[in-house]
Amino acid sequence: MRHLQSIPFTRLALFNFIVLSLWGVVLRYMQLAGLPFNYQYLLHAHSHFAFSGWMFLAIAFLIARHCSNGKLSTEFCWVLILAQVSAWGMLLSFSLQGYRAVSITFSTLFVLVGFRLAYLVWKSKGLHTAVNTPARLMISYSLIFLCLSALGPFALGPLAARGMKAQSVYQDAIYFYLHFQLNGFMELAVLGLLARRLSIGMVTTDDKRWLHIFTLSVMPLYLIFCLWSHPASPVWWIAGTGASLHLLSWLVLATRYRDCWLQLSWPERLALVALTLKCLLQLVVCFPLIGEWTFLNRNLIIGYIHLLTLGIVMPLLIGQFIRGGYLRQNASTARLLGVYMLLVVLYLFLLFLQPLLGLVGIIIPFYQLSLFIISVLFFCWGISIWIKTAASL
Repeated sequence: MRHLQSIPFTRLALFNFIVLSLWGVVLRYMQLAGLPFNYQYLLHAHSHFAFSGWMFLAIAFLIARHCSNGKLSTEFCWVLILAQVSAWGMLLSFSLQGYRAVSITFSTLFVLVGFRLAYLVWKSKGLHTAVNTPARLMISYSLIFLCLSALGPFALGPLAARGMKAQSVYQDAIYFYLHFQLNGFMELAVLGLLARRLSIGMVTTDDKRWLHIFTLSVMPLYLIFCLWSHPASPVWWIAGTGASLHLLSWLVLATRYRDCWLQLSWPERLALVALTLKCLLQLVVCFPLIGEWTFLNRNLIIGYIHLLTLGIVMPLLIGQFIRGGYLRQNASTARLLGVYMLLVVLYLFLLFLQPLLGLVGIIIPFYQLSLFIISVLFFCWGISIWIKTAASL
């Protein structure tokens, strides 16, 4: 099984990003002209593949490397291979038939792969020997939330069987999965991986307390995804409390570890600025008037998700690839990163600006065409960075 350890998982993850971008191009084109595809099927395939084929594969590989003293064990290799199988199975089955037996089977496999990853990491004890305290806490919590997110899809079957598919609780179960995958697993994991690479001094008891507040506030933060259904007032208050604690603890931690700022690349710094903006947006939507308007604007929801995935998670993952030697740090890499960050800023600017301008009746000219062009440029960028990783081998 030694050949398994030679599989270039970083290149596979970046290749999956290219495929993911291609699906994004098709989805954006379907906003301009018709294609003989089911839009919802492709959308479900796009989102599931983003989680499993790109972000999970990259994060799982990096965590496994840290827990294996830089050399993947056969067990970790099989986790990553099965993640690939489930990702491609979901991409194809969701694209062709939506939620059916085949796609649900591959989705279940992905959930089980996540359980296996968490078990192997905890079994290896690598988090206690190979990483510092902030990294250990955030990665540990990220794996807990990865496992917890499975409650969402596992609840869908029983809810549908009871005839509750049209009720808000069914949608809330979907949001449960999305929240604990995005804000729980992915966000905390990439922050933990970043902390692993930084020179962090002594961590005080007070530091640990704020780290626990930052991570545990992810749980009440889930309720912001339930505000769309106009719940009772206590739900708004709990959601607001969770968002407030998440923002406050992040600002405290950012202040306490400000000496690490100089150790970061400029894309990593922008990613942390984007994280601050995301935390602020989470608090803002807890005000009923703003929250109700937000949930009526689909582009704001899409913007929030892409702020997290494209603006926070991906720059930190690319930074890890550079720090790990999977991508050479030179002038051409710097240019590619500059192009990527520019595309992200333009894409998010359009997504957030149009709903705001819509309040005064202004429509951005060629809005959908502009989003389509940017999605094409993301696809081209993915090919460029994938070629760059080949040159780094």
